[in-house]
Amino acid sequence: MKISLKTIDSLSTIQRRINVAIAKEVNVLINQKVTHIKNKVKDLAASWVMAQPEMIALSNNTLAAELGLVFGSAASSIEAIATSVQGAINVKVTKVDNKLQGGLTLEFLPSDFASLLGLTQGHTRIKDGGDLHWLRWLLLEGYKMIVVNYHFEAKAGEGRSRGGVMTKGGSWRIPPEYAGTEDDNFITRAFSGKEKEITQVIKAALS
Repeated sequence: MKISLKTIDSLSTIQRRINVAIAKEVNVLINQKVTHIKNKVKDLAASWVMAQPEMIALSNNTLAAELGLVFGSAASSIEAIATSVQGAINVKVTKVDNKLQGGLTLEFLPSDFASLLGLTQGHTRIKDGGDLHWLRWLLLEGYKMIVVNYHFEAKAGEGRSRGGVMTKGGSWRIPPEYAGTEDDNFITRAFSGKEKEITQVIKAALS
């Protein structure tokens, strides 16, 4: 016995209907998982930032001492930086259409680093009412000279940082290994090459 089937609709119509069904399911899934994806990426972002040499050097007081941070205050600065980075992360959802175009767009810090530069924890008050915006130097202006006629001398237990003092002679700027510019600083390095990890988070959430 022979059985023959004939499609009444054109292939383009069938494809369109399939796409409509797929788009509907994908949109529902994305809306269900978007908060989970955002939170996972926030956790990753904080860990990437905290792992940067600058944050480690602040934590162990080597860089904090040079910046003149009061001993023990670096922890709150590090936490504020990580929290600011997390707070700037947003997931933008574009509804998937019948051509299966759309999906998720992850937004991170703006290129001007405004949210970070606005942190009060990124400043050090110095004598005579001065202010060292050290976070700006770490992010944007790290190769410029900051102090002339003085240099930092590491001395355990001395100074308000308990890690050293400024001594007459020479000059001082951010140590070269921590110096940052707009295109190359601890934030840009933290996110560099992380596309695969972010993609894995999204795939795992939507699978």
